Amino acid sequence: MKHLLTVAALITVMLPAIEPAGGQQISAPAGNADNGKTLFRETGCYQCHGLAGQGAVMTGPHVSRTELPFDAFLNQLRHPANQMPPYEAAVVSDKDAADIYAYVRQMPPPRDPNSIPLLKTTR
Repeated sequence: MKHLLTVAALITVMLPAIEPAGGQQISAPAGNADNGKTLFRETGCYQCHGLAGQGAVMTGPHVSRTELPFDAFLNQLRHPANQMPPYEAAVVSDKDAADIYAYVRQMPPPRDPNSIPLLKTTR
């Protein structure tokens, strides 16, 4: 039940950012994914979202290959729902946010567990 409330709170916070007044979404500024990778680590994003952006129930949601529009991503960064600390522009500029966004959008998909020999068990 707590998880459903968390999701509901996140949706409530995110909806205004997903569809701004007039129904037009703000397009993402060009971002530098290489710099975004550095910033993802330096600003500590990985500590809650994982090095591969995979997230975890107790720390932070999955962000790898996000389909959130940039304005919703930026809104969550500046005015987070739940436990995430706010990253104001003085800490992460809009340009840096665009770089992080470019990085998480292009993260490679997770490997197929069947392709990892250690995960294969013989019975």
